[in-house]
Amino acid sequence: MSPTRSGYKELGLELFEPLQDQPRKSRWPPMADEKKDERAGDPIKILLEEALERQRNAMMDSFAQILQRLPRGDTSASNSYSGNDTPFKVQVNFEIPIFEGQIDADAVDKWLNLLDGYFSVHEFSSREKIVFALLKAVPHVKDWWKTYCEQKDESTGSLFSAAPTWNEFRDAIKEQYYPVKSYEDKYIKWTTLRQGRDQDVPEFTNIFHTLRTQLGIKDFELHLVLKYRDCLHRYI
Repeated sequence: MSPTRSGYKELGLELFEPLQDQPRKSRWPPMADEKKDERAGDPIKILLEEALERQRNAMMDSFAQILQRLPRGDTSASNSYSGNDTPFKVQVNFEIPIFEGQIDADAVDKWLNLLDGYFSVHEFSSREKIVFALLKAVPHVKDWWKTYCEQKDESTGSLFSAAPTWNEFRDAIKEQYYPVKSYEDKYIKWTTLRQGRDQDVPEFTNIFHTLRTQLGIKDFELHLVLKYRDCLHRYI
C-alpha cells in the first residue's frame, strides 16, 4: 500500500508540483550562436579566414588560366588548320654544295638527293624549288635552264605551255649533265634487271631502289611491286 501525502511528510519528504507553463530547455548548448560570438570577437580568426579566401581565389584564377592554354578536344585540329596554333617546325641544317655543271652522273644524283632532302623539310612550290636549286648552281647552269625553257615554249606554244615542275627540272638536269648514253644504259639495266645467282635480297633491293631513283621512275606502287617480284628468284 503506497503512502499518502501526509505519510511522506512524516518521513521528512516533500513533494513538488510539476511546472506546467515553462518551456523545456535543450540539453545541448547553442554552439552556432557561441561560434558567431567568438568569430565576431576574434580578430585573428577574421584575418586568417580572409587570407585563406584570397589564397583560394588566386588558386582558382591560376587554374582557369591553365585550362585556357590547354588544347580543347575536337577544336585543336581545326585551330591548327585555321592558323590559330603555331605550326610544328623542324630545324635541320643541310650543307648543299654548289653544282658545278660537270658531266658526272654521281655528282648530279648526289646534288639532287640533297635538294630533295631539304625540300622534304621545307614546303616549297615547284617554282621555289627550281629557283633555290639554281641559286645552288654555277651561272652557266642558270643560262642553260633559261635557254631550255625558251626552247620548250617555242616547241609547245607559249599559249598552252605550263610552268615547269620540279620533276621536269630533275629530268632535264639528268638529260643535260649525265654522260652520253649514261641514262640509256641505266634504263636498259633497269628493264633487264634480275637478281644475281649469289646475290642476297637486301643487296638486290638496294640496287633496285637506286636505279629507280636515278631514272626517276614514276610508276604506280602496284607496278613497282610486280616489277620487283618478277626480278627476284622464282623460289623466293
